[in-house]
Amino acid sequence: MSELLLKYFSLYNDTKIKNLRVSTGISEVITDFEGEEAKSEFQRSYLLVALFTLIFLASIVNFFLITDSIAQFYGGIATFMIILSCVVLFLVYQIAVLIYLKNKIALRKKTSKLFKIVHALIETSFPTAVVFYMMYEFDMLSFIDSPVIMTYFLFIILSVLHLDFSVSLLTGLFAAAQYCLLTYYGFHFVDAPPLYQSPAPENSYYVRSVILIFCGIGAAFVSAELRNRIRTAFNSQQDRNRLELLFGQHVSREVSRALIEGTGATKRLEATVMFVDVRNFTAFADVHTAEEVIDYQNKFLGPVIDIINQHQGVVFQILGDGLMACFGSPVENVLHADMAFQASVEILKRIQYDSDNGIIPSTTIGIGLHSGEMVTGNIGNEQRKQFSISGTPVIVASRIEQLNKKYDSQFLISGEVLNRVAPGKMNVSYLGEEPLRGIGKPVEVYKVDFTR
Repeated sequence: MSELLLKYFSLYNDTKIKNLRVSTGISEVITDFEGEEAKSEFQRSYLLVALFTLIFLASIVNFFLITDSIAQFYGGIATFMIILSCVVLFLVYQIAVLIYLKNKIALRKKTSKLFKIVHALIETSFPTAVVFYMMYEFDMLSFIDSPVIMTYFLFIILSVLHLDFSVSLLTGLFAAAQYCLLTYYGFHFVDAPPLYQSPAPENSYYVRSVILIFCGIGAAFVSAELRNRIRTAFNSQQDRNRLELLFGQHVSREVSRALIEGTGATKRLEATVMFVDVRNFTAFADVHTAEEVIDYQNKFLGPVIDIINQHQGVVFQILGDGLMACFGSPVENVLHADMAFQASVEILKRIQYDSDNGIIPSTTIGIGLHSGEMVTGNIGNEQRKQFSISGTPVIVASRIEQLNKKYDSQFLISGEVLNRVAPGKMNVSYLGEEPLRGIGKPVEVYKVDFTR
């Protein structure tokens, strides 16, 4: 059944996305997953800005504080400043890309694949331009072995964050093709002096281009695998959220979460059960229309359920004239009795307020509480299951609620509940031991006074 539900929500998600795009008339509106892709793209550019800022600072430190031998070898301070200018230009470009991507994310628009491809081509062209300039301007064939070439590998590695197989592959192909062109140009058109000749034969540099292609292929596969895993995890979380939302419309969020997470296994827990019942509901329903009855039920049950949720309670059953709730199951809570007691007081106050102000017809209710060890878990068969609570405490709480009619009261609790709570200013009076139908021994019953 869970597989069918997941398939249903997957189909629902795709349909909802298509409808969104049709209704907005904007083909660029991003889905939630595409939004994550855009964030990954942004993080990639942010990382490049950080890395090239470090490269810029490290180059300055190397030249001014450590040694100038490297700069002298590559043409002196003028050449060094040209290279630093290229780094600054690259930083300005990446900052512009960051601003562009930030605006895209803010407008919830996705970046096109064409943008990614052009972006990859421009990035790989930066080191190519620097090497070409050095070979053309200074006849320095040896610059084809300079550290600048290593930035090709940096771009290929970070292309994984594009989360796009083709873009990572093209990044490797762009780098390899440009390095091949540099190699051909250097060995056939540059008349370099002995100091700036390359120490390796021409063919060895073409092998490096092949290695760049292999790196691009590897990055492409990693990018595709990472994308698939992120999509799987993202869709799984989305499906889980939707399942939880769907179940939450029928049972409480805690119960739905317990079912989805598999924590709905049968177990025993110390908890407090609450029964709420509307007095004379049948008579009310007999003289009112169906619409009026439903409207009354919604206005009555809505605030009651909210109060129970606010006190960490769980509504297990909604009846026509009341409900059954539990505090301390399926989520354990050592303050379950006190939470149930305080929730009951709030419910009584809210019903009185709504009755006095005409929000609902004048309403009297009965509440019964009992604490004890009970069984929680799934009951039913393969076709229909329900996550519920069972055991003697449930029966006792139900019987105690019914005693409100005998004592003309609204709020009764058992001795087990009283021993676990701090009544505060509420007046609690002992009514005696009541023999309850279906229960082996009498139960101490206490009345909590609530004046209307």
